[in-house]
Amino acid sequence: MIFHSSVNAPPPILKFSEVTIEPSPHYEIGLWNSSFELTQGELMLLRIERENERLPLADAAEGLVAPAQGSVNFLGEDWQRMSAGRAAEQRGKIGRLFEDDGWINDLDVDENIMLAQLHHTQRSENDILDEALKLARVFGLPGLPRGRPAGMRRWDLRKAACVRAFLGQPAFIIIEQPERGVYADLTTPLVSAVQSARSRGAAVLWTMTDPKVWRHPAIRATTRAKMFGSQMLPVETES
Repeated sequence: MIFHSSVNAPPPILKFSEVTIEPSPHYEIGLWNSSFELTQGELMLLRIERENERLPLADAAEGLVAPAQGSVNFLGEDWQRMSAGRAAEQRGKIGRLFEDDGWINDLDVDENIMLAQLHHTQRSENDILDEALKLARVFGLPGLPRGRPAGMRRWDLRKAACVRAFLGQPAFIIIEQPERGVYADLTTPLVSAVQSARSRGAAVLWTMTDPKVWRHPAIRATTRAKMFGSQMLPVETES
């Protein structure tokens, strides 16, 4: 079922329509008949039962995995009907804070941060760099970290991952279990960045396992859901 739908709502930024994806060696759990939509400024908070379970939701939202059944639309277009060039262009409008940070080990951290914007957009490198430096200060970094990811502190890498996720003022932001390996004082700038993004019309999908995140008063989710096996079910209360 669709979690919510309003007659006067703007076109959804992300729409899952009866999506089924089977479990695989890459995904411990799948998705079964999942339908929901996120419009401008909306945030879905999704609680996962176990921390180390990988599910295909974020990859499907980016069009990186094809559903066995159903469809995933981003900004009104079905990922599976887009050309490779169009899909690359649309992914330039998505920011993602990966569960495992998702670094390319053969690139320096600053190159990692700027890579998606350089690849998916026509922005100049100086423009991207200026915005990245501003975001670095927001998340408590004096500048963009240089050097390979393997040589960086976990704490600085997590801050850098936040910079990458919000770079380019994305229309849609995926946040995957940010509480993993993160000290508590990153929560405030992260929540603030999410609020700012929503204020300008971005939609956010936030997955988590930590009950403290689920109950955080500043994370004002428009939709809450929990994974029960492969089923995503809406939750009316914050318990």
